[in-house]
Amino acid sequence: MSVPFSFYDLTSLIELQIGIVKRIHDNHLEAFSVLYCNFEGLDKAKVKRSLEEVLRSSDSYAYNDDHFFFILYQTDKYGTTIVANMLEEFFGTYIKHHVVSYPKDGETTQEMFESMQVAVKKRFNQDLECLDKSTRERPMEIPAKA
Repeated sequence: MSVPFSFYDLTSLIELQIGIVKRIHDNHLEAFSVLYCNFEGLDKAKVKRSLEEVLRSSDSYAYNDDHFFFILYQTDKYGTTIVANMLEEFFGTYIKHHVVSYPKDGETTQEMFESMQVAVKKRFNQDLECLDKSTRERPMEIPAKA
């Protein structure tokens, strides 16, 4: 079963993966991939079951409404596409999806998000506004004085 994270932690989660890759000198052309899936119109309980059955315990994800972002460590685009195909098989329908990989599609989290946004806009004529910086970040709360 994969590990869920808050959508507000997506940036930090990807930056953590980049840090791990750099730390262990994992110089693969595609050290990890981020799979975007749009589960719009699909039963939420079935989505949850699919995540339990298809994803590995080393996979993590965050979501915003129907937009899911899966971080698949040591998985290239080909392997990530197999995961997307398994999800489609689970639901018995086509699921809009796209894959970016590190460092091939970006050497920073922001570059990877930009690559994802451009590709999804081109392929599906869909804006991923949830990847805009202002949407990804939780407003900082200033603690009240005691």
